Amino acid sequence: MSKTKLYWLLQIFGWSAWLANEILLYYNNFGWHTEWVLEFIVDALVAILMTHNFRKIIKKYDWVEIPIAQVIPRILTAVLVMSVFMTVINLPIDAYILKEEEHTNFWSYFVIIQSIFSWAKPLTIWTLFYYASHYFERKSDIEVEKIRLESSVKETESKVLRAQMNPHFMFNAMNSIRALILEDPDKAQKAVTQLSNILRSSLLADRRKTINLSEEVKTVEDYLELEKIRYEERLQIRKNIYPETLNIQVPPMLLQTLVENAIKHGVSKPVKGGFVSIESKIVNKNLVIVISNTGILEKTDSGGFGLENTAHRLELLFGPESKFRIYQASQEVVTAEITIPLPKEAEKTNIVKKIVSAVSQ
Repeated sequence: MSKTKLYWLLQIFGWSAWLANEILLYYNNFGWHTEWVLEFIVDALVAILMTHNFRKIIKKYDWVEIPIAQVIPRILTAVLVMSVFMTVINLPIDAYILKEEEHTNFWSYFVIIQSIFSWAKPLTIWTLFYYASHYFERKSDIEVEKIRLESSVKETESKVLRAQMNPHFMFNAMNSIRALILEDPDKAQKAVTQLSNILRSSLLADRRKTINLSEEVKTVEDYLELEKIRYEERLQIRKNIYPETLNIQVPPMLLQTLVENAIKHGVSKPVKGGFVSIESKIVNKNLVIVISNTGILEKTDSGGFGLENTAHRLELLFGPESKFRIYQASQEVVTAEITIPLPKEAEKTNIVKKIVSAVSQ
């Protein structure tokens, strides 16, 4: 139902209910008169039209935005004027209908003041309801706008973080490829394809919030193959990717960033090189990705290339239940650990896969 229809429905129903109650009170005091129906119709029409025009004044002069100390006198004055106006219309009708009631003096000060106060009640209630509805509507609009702004900020921030995490190794990769062109053309051709895949993934990272882990693993594999050209036997690669984790959504370029950091701060420093290990598994309804590498964790590593933003980026996409930490796992091994909560659909899929696997065995 539109706001306009709801407004008129409340206007008609509200004033009809109030005036029907007033007629019952009159009937209780003075007995039934057919003319009450006429008075009911007149009062209802006048009250509806009068409050509707009062609403126009409120909107035209923006009374809702005025400080409460300034708006209260205006509202009280408006309610008083409308109450007097309704009294001027209503008392002559009452006097005509109840003309045979000799004991009733409709023009005494007491009756006039009583009538004004009687009309002030529903008019005050109407005004309070209008201001309350406008206040909550405005508050709701502000909340919606706030959510939109926060969403826009998060989206922009997430894009910035992804841009900050884009690979910077391509210059070394291109130098390695240049050296391979004469030495091993087939291997050089394969390396160009791998570099192209990584650059494509980097460009798509700005368009997609998340991708399947399988896509991210493919990008990391291409990256490691290129780095293998540079480091040769100095770089040892270990992978343990559980199949049930491959379709789970992860941020694009996240693993590649961490693997690049592992090589930059770990494998590249020792003369003998080192290893990079990648493992993905499901633990307690969470996707856990563990990247380990040869190295010693330095204070600067935690704020290294993209790492400072990794936890923030995960929180933007998956909420506060996601986690990221980097620590010294042993004397010569640094480990980065990512925890991403599984969506319910992924949980159900993994349960089904486990059941099927158990049955097939």
